[in-house]
Amino acid sequence: MIARTLMLFLILAQINTFGQSDSLWNVMMLKKDNQPEMKDNMAEFSTTGFYLYRNCFYDLKFKDKTKKTLRLIDIKPDTLIFIGISKKKDTNLSIVAKDTFLINYKSIDKLLLLKDWGSEASKKVKCDDYYFIFHKSLIANRYESKFAFVFSDFKSEIVPRLSSFGITYHYEYGGKLYYYSGIKVQTPKYSDEEKIKALNGALTVLDLIVNKRLTVTIQKSKKTKDE
Repeated sequence: MIARTLMLFLILAQINTFGQSDSLWNVMMLKKDNQPEMKDNMAEFSTTGFYLYRNCFYDLKFKDKTKKTLRLIDIKPDTLIFIGISKKKDTNLSIVAKDTFLINYKSIDKLLLLKDWGSEASKKVKCDDYYFIFHKSLIANRYESKFAFVFSDFKSEIVPRLSSFGITYHYEYGGKLYYYSGIKVQTPKYSDEEKIKALNGALTVLDLIVNKRLTVTIQKSKKTKDE
């Protein structure tokens, strides 16, 4: 009798060897046939690989042909948790988006990097060309919002968004995003220790994805009385 353990147990066991204190999930999009690397800026799109960041808007095309602009709020194994764009208007600028979307990464067809806010022309990144590497980390990859005077005396939240120009800031109004150019982007950076931890975690998961390793336990059947 051959009993196969699930790959998930192997992944978790191997990741755990790199530090039991890691408790936060991050996800790297790695171009296939490339090796993970940790650069100072891992949030902006790179053809070889980059991270998805919490509190950042992403323009997505799904395999069912639908398109959505969604704000990433959390990351779980194989699952990205988003909210939509707020419908706030002049009469109520404090409205927040309430709908939550739990999305399996396999349902995403393309990542759209907008080049023009008006026509919504975009560079299309095919997700099947990338590995989604979910691994635990010391820190949660996250971009912070800014606040600026967009409407009269009221400070509005300015939210990061991934575009073909890198990370750009936008404000929400009436269910749409509008480009705001007045804030300099500050890219979150990893310390040397965090880089090593993240790289080890990503390499471990990549090895399991590429080699599809399974542990196999072979058990000898009991002999019958006639043997």
